[in-house]
Amino acid sequence: MKFLHTSDWHLGVKTNGRDRLCEQKKVLEEILSIANYENVDTIIVAGDVFNTSSPSAEAEELFFDTIEKFSAGGDRFVLVIAGNHDDPTRLAAGLPLATKHNIAIVGGLEKIDEKLFNRNALVQVVETGKGYIKLQKNEELVCLAYLPYPTETRIDEKLDGELSLDEKVKLWAGIGSAAFSERSLNVFVSHLFMVGANLSSGKVKVGDLMAVSKSSLPKSDYTALGHLHAPQEFPGKVFYSGAITKLTPLQKDLSVVVFESESGKLLETKTVVLTAPAKYEKISVGSVEEAEEKLAGYDDNDIVELEIVQTEPLSASALKELKKNHQCITAISLVLKNEENEKISKGRKLLSDTELFRQFYFDAKGFEPSDDLVKMFLECKGEENETD
Repeated sequence: MKFLHTSDWHLGVKTNGRDRLCEQKKVLEEILSIANYENVDTIIVAGDVFNTSSPSAEAEELFFDTIEKFSAGGDRFVLVIAGNHDDPTRLAAGLPLATKHNIAIVGGLEKIDEKLFNRNALVQVVETGKGYIKLQKNEELVCLAYLPYPTETRIDEKLDGELSLDEKVKLWAGIGSAAFSERSLNVFVSHLFMVGANLSSGKVKVGDLMAVSKSSLPKSDYTALGHLHAPQEFPGKVFYSGAITKLTPLQKDLSVVVFESESGKLLETKTVVLTAPAKYEKISVGSVEEAEEKLAGYDDNDIVELEIVQTEPLSASALKELKKNHQCITAISLVLKNEENEKISKGRKLLSDTELFRQFYFDAKGFEPSDDLVKMFLECKGEENETD
């Protein structure tokens, strides 16, 4: 059997006000093409389907339309678990309809009645229980143990409050993984931080405080994780597939993982890099003229956070013209330097009310307030005689 592991779709996310849904739709279509090309039998979505617990109707429509296509008319099995961004109850509300398409959507460890699934599918659900689903295709048997984003309020398995997160996760994960057997390919699916993993920047390590140690996860043939946006692999075939769109300028590759089994044994795994439909970058320039030159390489669908480092404030007209010429700009920040090329900065406590207001206004609008507006602010505050 062949499997595809993906996670962290974050459908409905906006970046500096820019809606990413159209971009996300293109990536999901590419993932479907990969699944079809690779003849994948099962698709695993390891959490954070949506960006918020109350997604838009458009984001939900894209989700349900996508997983229906993923199921290939019910022949392919699809497992979706809730991540920390998802409302587990809301996400799993469509389960009665989803199972007819051979799709399992789980928010907790509850058992799903195997009789609800498509009995004529190529990949059949043959057994279910708390925290696991067993699949069969021909003679091939697979056990999928799952643990959606693990918190006391989400997992309906109350434990001693004195236990550490590591201890709780080990117990919760053990509920489903108890169904693992030597006859089956054993796959564990969860959405969590793991000690030693890299964040999307590739520079910051997740510390021990909010992370789970690898030793607390059940021993499996393949571990499919979501939560961290940087694709990465650990010894023992533990994978983060990573996010499907760039959610920060620091992110690099986007990918899914395809793995294959035979006679209950893992044969191979491979990472398939996705094509990002849009660039998302932060660029720094020394002038508006340099910005115009660099931005020529971006189109309107790209996302650019622009930083301008210069000795003079930006004029409103220059800023307006820059945004008009380059729709890719979603944020502009100005770093002022003195003639010696030293960054001009003051702690907030050392700034006057006028300076604080000018800084706030620039951060909100992208250009300096007029003197009349500053005067009006000071009058409202009762400090119209304050000087810069």
